[in-house]
Amino acid sequence: MFGTDSANFIVNKAGQKLQGYPTDADGNLLTGSLGDLRIKAATLPARATDSLEFVANLDANMTTPAVAFTPADVNSYNSTYTTKVYDSLGKEHTLTQYFVTTGANSWTAHYYVDGAAAGNQALAFDTNGMLTPAVTANVAVPAAVLPGASAQSIAIDYTGTTQYGTNFGVSTNLASGYTSGEQTGLGIDSKGNVFVNYSNGQSQLQGQVVLASFINPEGLKNVSGTAWVTTTDSGEALTGAPGVAQFGTVNAGTLENSNVDLTEELVSLMQGQRNYQANTKVISTQKDLDQILFSAM
Repeated sequence: MFGTDSANFIVNKAGQKLQGYPTDADGNLLTGSLGDLRIKAATLPARATDSLEFVANLDANMTTPAVAFTPADVNSYNSTYTTKVYDSLGKEHTLTQYFVTTGANSWTAHYYVDGAAAGNQALAFDTNGMLTPAVTANVAVPAAVLPGASAQSIAIDYTGTTQYGTNFGVSTNLASGYTSGEQTGLGIDSKGNVFVNYSNGQSQLQGQVVLASFINPEGLKNVSGTAWVTTTDSGEALTGAPGVAQFGTVNAGTLENSNVDLTEELVSLMQGQRNYQANTKVISTQKDLDQILFSAM
């Protein structure tokens, strides 16, 4: 059971600090230094969306609309899709793509952010329905929709997008960026990686728990509860990451269960109690008989 103290160190109920490999400012593990694990940020700052991985199928059966494109007229485009994005302040915006076929194997993607035009991109497909060449569109977010926020550009990667004779469908829509978040809890995976979970659905690596192994574990000395210290009999601790070499894995959020059948043990206990009571009565009866016998003599 671990939590954090007033200084954001990860501690147990006794105030003892959890040790392991910390991380640098970029979230990379510093495996060469063992120390007390500490939460670096109770609040996760917002991150502006700067990329979008988008994979879809554009219906090859579509024909060019008879009217000029405008977002207000559903007859002027063939397909549309909206993605949630964020600015540098963590404010939410909508990036809408309108796909219009302009001829055989040719399409144009029109971009609008919160209803404001943000450019367009031509998409071409070969006779096998594959996008050619690979396209990454750079969408410059209009300054009018970013009051107080930094200038923003979103790179849309269309790698894997196809044009087959089936309905329009999106298989991948992964946008970077998120709003700010408050810490909601800690998590540890089987490799001992310690993550902080935030209210915006993000998680951030804070370090890795280190395990210790001993040449003679029976030589450890118990000092209190589940705390042990090394002795000359146990040898010095050999430390390492979970799942590596002789070190086991970490099972987070679990409790050790009994290794016996509790029902069977309770039944045996009741049988033992009955046998004890029966034997007690036999001894008591024998004592009474002896007294009667001695009195008769």
